[in-house]
Amino acid sequence: MFRYILLISFNLFSQNVILEVDTASLRIGEQFNATLKIYGSELDSVVLPASENTFDSFELLNNPVLSTYNQEDTYIYKNFLLTSFDTGQFILNSVPVFFSGKDSLFSNPVSVNFLSFPVDTANKFFDIKPPKKIPFLTKELFVYIPYLLLIVFVLVLVYVFFKYFKRTNHSDFVLKKTLVPIDVYFLSKLDELLKKDYLDDEQYKEFYTELSEIFRGYLELRFSIPALESSTHELRIFLEDLKIKESWVNSFLRNSDIVKFAKGMSSKKESVEFLEKARAFVVKFGIVDDHIEEINDKLKK
Repeated sequence: MFRYILLISFNLFSQNVILEVDTASLRIGEQFNATLKIYGSELDSVVLPASENTFDSFELLNNPVLSTYNQEDTYIYKNFLLTSFDTGQFILNSVPVFFSGKDSLFSNPVSVNFLSFPVDTANKFFDIKPPKKIPFLTKELFVYIPYLLLIVFVLVLVYVFFKYFKRTNHSDFVLKKTLVPIDVYFLSKLDELLKKDYLDDEQYKEFYTELSEIFRGYLELRFSIPALESSTHELRIFLEDLKIKESWVNSFLRNSDIVKFAKGMSSKKESVEFLEKARAFVVKFGIVDDHIEEINDKLKK
């Protein structure tokens, strides 16, 4: 009986947990090592709390793992690299260690002091140094010459595009050299559009793009307004200034924008109705006789 009591007592006192630090006095922001040593137990029988929850008052700078030391002495250890950005005395609380046999031990608490940097009041304050003058070297400009040439080239391309190509792509019939009256010309364009297979093939975007150009082209030459280059909102303002109050025009412009730019859908019946209303519009307003020569001169250019 006495022999068993002696063995149990020896087993209890052989297990020991010690918390050590490599220094107890530091300056703010300095790092130190806190080592938790566990004696008298096997590695796979030890359970520790999560590392990030072990020392709440300190910043943990590593991800420590539980290891075994087998040189002069044998023990299990875990090394924490810690720091603090506050000054004062801090306590590393006791760390609970659990064993597979449901026993538990606590380490000893350790105190650590963080000191602030002393301020040297004997030194006087100096003015801020003025900006340093760096000499300008002409050869430094050569580094930027390729970039400058590239920018100039891009600007020239943009200018040429908007000056010539954009105006050309608005509508081929605006640049067409013809002496026929514009109402006859645009009515023939509407007839050609109706004969195409856009509506049968449900190619509404192509249909409304061409119909919009025909209608805007007629407005531009008939009323001397920049209809081809104007947005829908700007074109409505021009028509209001001209006292043109055709109720279908707003619906046509809105429907065209939806089909061309928002991938909207229309119907064959509605599309044909817009074309016929555009035809009736051209027939109604025709052309002012006093402007025939002026408009023909524009068509020749």
